[in-house]
Amino acid sequence: MSDRQQQVPGELRERFYRSVAETLSLLRTAPADNRRQTLLEVSRILASTMDLPLVWIGRRAPGLAQVDVLAVAGSAAAYASTLRLSNDEREPGGSGPIGIVLREGRARVTPVTAHEFLPWREAACQYGFGASIVAASRTHDDGQLVLATYSRDRGPALGEELLDWVQRLVDELSRFWDHQALLERSRRMSRYRDAQRTIQRALLEQPDPQAVYETLARALAGVAGAAAVDVFAAGGAHGMLHRVALIGPLADIMLGLPLPPRHGEGPVILAPTLAFMQGTPVIRRHRANASRADSSWCSTLLEHAGAVACWPLFDAPAGAPGVPRVAVGVFVVVATEVDAFDDEMCRLLDEIADAAGLALRQHAQRHVLLQEQARQTYLASHDDLTNLPNRRALDRYLDTVLARAQHGGRRLAVGLLDLDDLKPINDTLGHAVGDRILAEAAHRLRNVLRGDDYVARLGGDEFVLVCENLEHEADLDDLLERVGAALQRPMTIDGQVLSIGASLGVAMYSSEAPASGEQLLRRADQAMYLVKSRKRHRARWWAMALPDGALEAMAELDAHVAPYGEQAAAVLGACREAWLSRLPAVVESYCEFLLEHEGVSKLLGVLPQSEFGAIKGHILQHLQVLIQVELDQASHRERALRTGLFHAACGLEEVWLLEAIEQLRDKLVAALGHADRRALEVVLQRLDAERQWQLESVRALQRQRVALLARLNALAWSAEGYLELIQGTVDILEAHQEINACAVGRPDASGKLTYEAVAGNSFAQYLRVLAVDKTLAIGVDAGRPEGEGPSGRAWRTATIQRSAHFGSDPAMLGWRDIARHLGVVSSVAIPLCPALSKPAVVLALYSPYAGGFHSEDQQAFLEQIKSVLDLALARLAPPRQGTELLPFFVRERWRALIETTALQMHYQPLVRLATGRVTEFEALARLRDEDGELLSPVRFLPALGADDLVALFRHGLAQAAASREALRQQGFTLDISVNVPAAALQDPRYAAAAAAVIVSSGCPAQALLLEILESPIGTEHAALLEEPGMQSLKVLGMRLVEDDLGAGYSSLIRLRQWPFERIKIDQALVLQVRKDPLGTLRFIRQLVRIGHELHMEVVVEGLESRGLIEAARILGADFGQGYALARPLPPAAVHAWLTHFHHDGEQASTQTALGALAGELCWEEQFISLPAEPAFWAMHAQASCAPGEYLHEAARAAALDAAHHAMHAAAIDGPSDPEYRKQREVFTALLTERVLGEENP
Repeated sequence: MSDRQQQVPGELRERFYRSVAETLSLLRTAPADNRRQTLLEVSRILASTMDLPLVWIGRRAPGLAQVDVLAVAGSAAAYASTLRLSNDEREPGGSGPIGIVLREGRARVTPVTAHEFLPWREAACQYGFGASIVAASRTHDDGQLVLATYSRDRGPALGEELLDWVQRLVDELSRFWDHQALLERSRRMSRYRDAQRTIQRALLEQPDPQAVYETLARALAGVAGAAAVDVFAAGGAHGMLHRVALIGPLADIMLGLPLPPRHGEGPVILAPTLAFMQGTPVIRRHRANASRADSSWCSTLLEHAGAVACWPLFDAPAGAPGVPRVAVGVFVVVATEVDAFDDEMCRLLDEIADAAGLALRQHAQRHVLLQEQARQTYLASHDDLTNLPNRRALDRYLDTVLARAQHGGRRLAVGLLDLDDLKPINDTLGHAVGDRILAEAAHRLRNVLRGDDYVARLGGDEFVLVCENLEHEADLDDLLERVGAALQRPMTIDGQVLSIGASLGVAMYSSEAPASGEQLLRRADQAMYLVKSRKRHRARWWAMALPDGALEAMAELDAHVAPYGEQAAAVLGACREAWLSRLPAVVESYCEFLLEHEGVSKLLGVLPQSEFGAIKGHILQHLQVLIQVELDQASHRERALRTGLFHAACGLEEVWLLEAIEQLRDKLVAALGHADRRALEVVLQRLDAERQWQLESVRALQRQRVALLARLNALAWSAEGYLELIQGTVDILEAHQEINACAVGRPDASGKLTYEAVAGNSFAQYLRVLAVDKTLAIGVDAGRPEGEGPSGRAWRTATIQRSAHFGSDPAMLGWRDIARHLGVVSSVAIPLCPALSKPAVVLALYSPYAGGFHSEDQQAFLEQIKSVLDLALARLAPPRQGTELLPFFVRERWRALIETTALQMHYQPLVRLATGRVTEFEALARLRDEDGELLSPVRFLPALGADDLVALFRHGLAQAAASREALRQQGFTLDISVNVPAAALQDPRYAAAAAAVIVSSGCPAQALLLEILESPIGTEHAALLEEPGMQSLKVLGMRLVEDDLGAGYSSLIRLRQWPFERIKIDQALVLQVRKDPLGTLRFIRQLVRIGHELHMEVVVEGLESRGLIEAARILGADFGQGYALARPLPPAAVHAWLTHFHHDGEQASTQTALGALAGELCWEEQFISLPAEPAFWAMHAQASCAPGEYLHEAARAAALDAAHHAMHAAAIDGPSDPEYRKQREVFTALLTERVLGEENP
């Protein structure tokens, strides 16, 4: 061996240790965005510091055999590019040193002259290599990292004494790889959750399918950072899926792939096709050894993508009865990472697919609804018997045609036609025959009139003709003769030959004699009655109504009487008494019509028999008001608006309302038309006005529903938590005119609904009665009376359920009496399902009106409420604070107590472990319930909304500051910390409350610490630095504490981004010491080290034993907090506790097994960091240690003592010595057993 090679124990080893130290430092401070760059820096450090020609780091991915070189450094870097390495001994690349190390898992030194180096020897000699050290370590995903170093021939040799450190180094690289992978996964999940929120927010706008597809693609590619997102719909030609959206860096590559078919056969089926066919997600991951024949669609992506996921889209919910669940599309997400689609990501994509499917389903429902609305609009403007335009359409047409005639200076005629003697036919042959006569008459009128003429059915047996483009009135003669002849032709119906006649009044419009449509109809109506009254003696079947008084009779008929005022009172006064006796018969006839009406009869059918009798009385009273002499327009309008609201809230369709009023008009004309026509005209004008006012009320209610949905939509996106959402929802809904109570509930273990949010006195009163067992509870279990109502059915079926009337619905018998007492007539239950067909809560609406929201517009209103809230609950998943089942009254009681003396702050001390001195107290809220029970925050915090939390902070901080001042005056100057939610950093109200307390109490801001609880906001917190709440707190000078460190990964992320001055290690983590002492202490040690490296103080909470106190001190924590030091104290007990408290801090010797185990970890840490010299090892092995102190204090187990001595004896040969490691494992196992005995007495 040359002199140069003999320098191994000295120079090369020293360089190696220096490079290891530099590498470890780099790994601890490496940026979190580029693993490969960090590994490249490690390679460069090792190559340059040790003067090696080649260092490379590679990775074997899980499930694969080959090794990919990730980073390479050194003058011979080109050598690494020629390597084809594997862990499969059957392959050439798996027979050498790399393959052996990968299989055996131990570091290895291999000279180039060794047999196993044969396949690479020639190339190695060309680069002047002498030997290599290779080590491998497994990563968390079951892959492996490989570190390979090569020495120069005739240079310093790589000896076996370096193997242990090389192995340690590659183990550290694996831990770094895993940590970075965790960071990358966390950021990726954060991006995808941001994309999910973006998608949900967009879907709340109720987009069409194309917008849904584009939203998916934009959010997943633009927000989540997917390499490509390709969305296909089922509507493609030739059996292919149709591309509807494509976004992402790899979009051009995706465009080059063949379009997937809707169905495929054979061994190879494209991934989107398979997902579409099966209706289940399909994931294909990159495999370097995959055959390109696997799939032409997927194989093209192998060089660019790590994984491809295909998710089907459905526009029907899972498990919907009678609805086949067939995919309507599929979205493809391409990721560069092989491991991108883990279980959590798949669940998130499931949720995104469900949300998109819900939006597609809602659009389909809206499309059907729009079609139905178009149909209803047509029906509303057309007579269903004759299919002619009705009065509503006629009014609109007259406005248009009169404007056209005025503009063009043309004449037109409006004729009102009434069939003669139809009533006797109805009475003798039945209404069915009469209806067929009406239909045939309408058919004949359409056929005989000119193409630009217009015919409408006014109601009953009345029709209206409108004829345009008339030069002279005489132009009508021939037309009307043809109309009369057509109507007089006999009709054969069911073998019977029937003949009818008709009477027609015609009013002319011209620019010289302008008139409104209503005036023309009234004049035509008067002329028609004149003709009808003379039908046995008339020369022709129509008469002209002339406004110029050419006919004296016509002038009299055309005299207009206003519907209100002295003249109306005069003409009505002469007829009213005679009419009053005829009104009951009108009511009876009118009610017969209502019972025969297809739509209205269904409404009336839900009423109890007693209420139908009351309705007759209401109608009679209404008619009596209509003919009142003193009726004025204002009071009539007010009454009509109330009536319209009542009709609309009961579910009366607008077209039914118009038909009913037209029928009432006909019956009034028939009953009252024999008197003074002017009096009848007044009544009919009033009825026409009433029709318009009722329609006005109906449409105002529709606008109110739209406005309510807008407010609900805003709440759905802004609510920060479940309770805020549901309470805001019921408050918005209860303010609506159709609803007098609203509640949200979930079933408890017994199947009874517990209501968490309530609005409206009616339901609140029901809950009060229920609390004293004087009414039936509401449940969800089938087969039981309490489960047969709408809420129970809605929970079981995941569909909207209703009770149209408590008084007639057998299922509501148990609640009938209390409903009557509380003014509730009908109810609707809406199941809210953040996941399809899986109700999370039931929203119950109670109405003082019958019908149960069954009209088309009301049903659409309910569906939109459900859609908005379904998406809102999905947005708030996973459940946030406030999702525990908590009865409404309990929650209200606790919320009310927050701002009273029932709120009491208790104080738990923080002790500086090194000195034993108390430096501060944490103020912990307690709430004294009405029964005297003292509630902990775990109980009452879920009941609080955002406003309540601000109030809790304000009052709690004020109490804490007052207690601090009282202690200061007693000689104890301490700091105080209080807990706040992360929302405080966004909500300026917290800073305002803190500022007010600081001013009023005189407490220095630096003496107040805010402990920021785990945040539901997400893991990306950098933007919060600019939020008003954060800025205000920074200006005040209050210190921030990261609470519950270790409870969630997001706390680690925000630790880097938020201006914390202290961290608290979560007690849930600390108490794991009772199950896994060694692992828990290691984790605590790492968190302490992180905190100190970031120049933060570290508090360990949850110290519930002497051992935990001692271990926390030994591991380097600055402060301790927990029951072993003191439980939370009421204010009155704090001074006495401070006076008598004593803690030794740094004790002379270790007293507990847990302290000894913590000391052993620190001893081992120091041992590994020593220079690799026997003299240092011997000195360390002979020095005293915490376990030795523990064993020395009293007689301990002989086996434990012996194992301790054996470990120290073996330590003389260094930390990598196999014997030492064996003895250390024996000792730590025995000591751990001792710990478990002490910590779990």
